[in-house]
Amino acid sequence: MKAIKSIIFIIILFSLFGTTQGQNLISDPGFENWDGSYGWNPGSLSGLYDWYEANGTADYHNQDPMFNGSNLTGLEDCPLGEGTTNCGFPYEGQGVLGCWKGNGPDGSREWAGTQLIEPLVAGGCYKISFWIQNKKDHPDKPLVTNHWGMFFNHTQIPFFNPNLANFAAMSDHWVACEQIIEGSEWTKVEFDYQASEAFEYAYIGYMGDFSNSSYNIYNDDYLLGPYVWIDEVIVERIDPQLALTDDISICKGESVTLEALSNFPVLWEDNQSNAVSRTVNPEHTTTFYVQTQDSTLCSVRDSIVVTVVGDQVVNFMGVSICDGADPVILDPTITSGSWSGTGIIDENQGLFDPVLAGIGDHYIIYDSADDCSENFTMHVEVSPPPVIDFEADVLEGCPPLEVQFNDLSAVSGIAYTWDFGNGAMSNELLATSTVYPESGNFDVSLEVVYSENCKSSQTIPGLIEVSAPPVADFTYSPAHPSNLSPEVHFFDASTGLLSEWLWDFGNGTTSDKNNANTAFVMPGIYEVQLLVTSSNGCRDSISRNVTVNSIVNFYVPNVFSPNDDGIHDLFEVFTVGPLKDYKMTIFNRWGGMVFQSNDKNTSWDGDLPNGEKAETGVYTYSIEYEYLGLTPEASFSGVQRGDVMVIR
Repeated sequence: MKAIKSIIFIIILFSLFGTTQGQNLISDPGFENWDGSYGWNPGSLSGLYDWYEANGTADYHNQDPMFNGSNLTGLEDCPLGEGTTNCGFPYEGQGVLGCWKGNGPDGSREWAGTQLIEPLVAGGCYKISFWIQNKKDHPDKPLVTNHWGMFFNHTQIPFFNPNLANFAAMSDHWVACEQIIEGSEWTKVEFDYQASEAFEYAYIGYMGDFSNSSYNIYNDDYLLGPYVWIDEVIVERIDPQLALTDDISICKGESVTLEALSNFPVLWEDNQSNAVSRTVNPEHTTTFYVQTQDSTLCSVRDSIVVTVVGDQVVNFMGVSICDGADPVILDPTITSGSWSGTGIIDENQGLFDPVLAGIGDHYIIYDSADDCSENFTMHVEVSPPPVIDFEADVLEGCPPLEVQFNDLSAVSGIAYTWDFGNGAMSNELLATSTVYPESGNFDVSLEVVYSENCKSSQTIPGLIEVSAPPVADFTYSPAHPSNLSPEVHFFDASTGLLSEWLWDFGNGTTSDKNNANTAFVMPGIYEVQLLVTSSNGCRDSISRNVTVNSIVNFYVPNVFSPNDDGIHDLFEVFTVGPLKDYKMTIFNRWGGMVFQSNDKNTSWDGDLPNGEKAETGVYTYSIEYEYLGLTPEASFSGVQRGDVMVIR
């Protein structure tokens, strides 16, 4: 195969080198073809076979001494610096062309014209050059300008007035030099020109608009103006050709020789080499560009594509992957070979871990190990996951604290997992709630699944703060209050940074002091409540039953004097405590009943049942009662006995 290619390239090489190149389209470039006739009749260039007056009266000068006069002049030595137009010598040969530009914007222009050997090719590129010499070289009287050049046209004579035309509107017809032609030396000017049409004629002389020219004119006399000689005019077609090695495929690690053949020097753009052939071994598929070094207008540029088999890049075909997703098998249909690259955690399966790879573009290489044509590189893009955002309606409070959570993310998922940090979880999609029964700081997390290859999570540390509540407690004294000692003192025993207290003693009285007291007028069981508030606003309460005991006391005199003097005339019994039943019986010393009453408010006045006065002496009393306890179990019966003396 390589031998065949070499033969083909040799054939191409001969065909390129055999191509006609550089033919001058000017028949008489040095103004040498003349018949010896005088130049004035019929025109100043009438003695030339190939050149004619295109505008004005361009001059023809020749070294032959037979010529004299203003247009056909025999040449001789010309001292420099004298500004003489008819002395000097051609650049080559014996003849030169003289062209004048009249002073000012409307000054006349002398153009010589010629028919090209063959018409220009529309779109073709041409190298144009000629030698030019300033003939107004007097150092104190400068008459110099730029814009000497050539104009291409379809007609022998310009279809416009060259002295007054708008050259900007015909910019595709002409070229002209930018440098001012001054001094006394021959200067070569060169141009690149791309023909817009198939022009047949060329004019040479002063071109362009005077307003855009650069010049140095010592006097504005309209009879004055720059004057130059022109010699060796060349218009050459530039036709670069370039033949390259065909595009080729190689396995990774192999080398290949590339060849570029042209009728001009070549330039490989990647290494700036001018070699006709070169050997390359690219790691990846590479395009090698080559251009011919001929003209800036028509340089040929072509390329050779060296495809490194297995270097082709394919895109991952699965669901888009985002950072944070679970590992994914890149191509489940491939069961052999090996995978390598950032993020690969199982080279046999092609298991890719997005978290290990990170966000960005990753190029994973697959090597079949059998045929390099089966190798490829897979482009895997790991995108940033959607941003998760959620809020809680309450961020702090006291236990039990109920909090409502809402997903505020711009992108909705297909599955949600809430972790509230209190041991509770939820799979509600957009809104959910939980209760924090204990104090503490709680991290809240939300994991959202967007697809099989994309999930994301967000944890907000310490989002919920549940303050520690106070613990209410109290003591009181005495420990066993009763109707006989109803004043009770209560003491706060709560823990925590407390700021408020509220007592409810169950007897209709309250207090906001930390330590308080109250009196229980009636025996009973009282529910005493203490509500405490901490400085963080949390509350706790406690209730305790305080039993106020009911105690019965009898106050019985042991002597009384029923003599109606108003002093101790009655045997009065006083009781303290609730009694359900009461019966008092008094006996004489022989056991006879002298008085009986079921009313504790009824006293014995010392009279006997028959109305007589009881004698002085000692009598016995018996008080039977039933005590009304706070509960049925606390009720009981009893008898109080004793003696009382009657004194008269």
